[in-house]
Amino acid sequence: MRFRATAPDAALLALSATEVWATRSFGGPVALAFACLGTAALPLRRRFPLTAYTATLPALALGYIWFSPMGTLYEISAGGAARVRRLLPRRTRRPAADGWLSGRALLIGGCALVATVVNLVPWPFREPVAWSLSDTILAVMLSALLAVAPTALGLLASSRRELTRRLAELAASREREHALAAEQAVVRERARLAREMHDTVAHHISLIAVQSGALEATAKGPQAQAAAGAVRRLSRDALDELRTMVGLLRLPAATAQELAAGPGLAGIPALVAAAGPWTHGEVSAEAEGVDGQPPAEVQQAAYRIVQEALTNVRKHAPGARTGVRVRRHGDELLVEVRNGPGTQPPPALPSGGHGLSGLRERAVQLGGRFEARPVPSGGFLVRARLPLLPGGRTE
Repeated sequence: MRFRATAPDAALLALSATEVWATRSFGGPVALAFACLGTAALPLRRRFPLTAYTATLPALALGYIWFSPMGTLYEISAGGAARVRRLLPRRTRRPAADGWLSGRALLIGGCALVATVVNLVPWPFREPVAWSLSDTILAVMLSALLAVAPTALGLLASSRRELTRRLAELAASREREHALAAEQAVVRERARLAREMHDTVAHHISLIAVQSGALEATAKGPQAQAAAGAVRRLSRDALDELRTMVGLLRLPAATAQELAAGPGLAGIPALVAAAGPWTHGEVSAEAEGVDGQPPAEVQQAAYRIVQEALTNVRKHAPGARTGVRVRRHGDELLVEVRNGPGTQPPPALPSGGHGLSGLRERAVQLGGRFEARPVPSGGFLVRARLPLLPGGRTE
């Protein structure tokens, strides 16, 4: 890539040096000095195009040095004019409405006209010119061609770069439109899922809450009333969370991500307390060294890990003794739920099989680790290590 960028410069410099060498005996020491000056100015034409162009004019006046002035005139037409716009009056820097009298057009046209005049007019150090009609016509045509050819090529290169830039902007605009269309499709799908979820799940949970309330009022015995009351409270909490999630699904993706903080570490004790009556086993919680406020996403992930682990105990090992442990370990938050073997037959509850994989995804997205495995003594262990530092990643 670098070779392709420097090859034209090297080729032009080599051609100009060859031209100077081939014409070294045509005009004497003064002409040779001007020719060498024009060649030496070529490396400066990209950074100082107008200065390099001015340095090649004496060589152009010799009448047989062309490559160095043509190269600098090409550079001005191809885009070097933008570097010398500050030399123009401020009122000419803005393009005119018709596109013909902009400062850049005036600069390029002026440089081309100067090149034509310098090459055409016989300067004092040149030989006398016979101003016959045919010689004058040929001189004018040759001088105009010498100025017009590099100017036209430079304008063509500039137009090509501008067209490439516009095409790149158009492609980027289309990509943004496609991304916006995809985001709108996601928003519409989220709204549809929110409606479906509200119409189906919320209806059944509301019925459960109503029926459990009636059961609590008519149940005989404190144990049955406590179970019915727990069902009613859990149904109400589930309905509240469901409504919150439905509301988030109706929001744009970015806004929903900002608002979906959800429950955190403060909600784990209530979660553990509510799990005891359902599992009919002992559930204990332990928190060590969790000072301050960990990031909201870490707290939410810890809460969901404990919630899903207790749900799995309730489904697969009812009556098992369960321990919940949340503690800080260095720059990590360790969340551990361990249960023993169940003491009752597991109920026939539906299971999608995605709970543990979802918890693993939560931990990985935060840069942490997750493991879920049976323990040798019987039972099951769910453990997650979540980084407490923003953007942290555990080893």
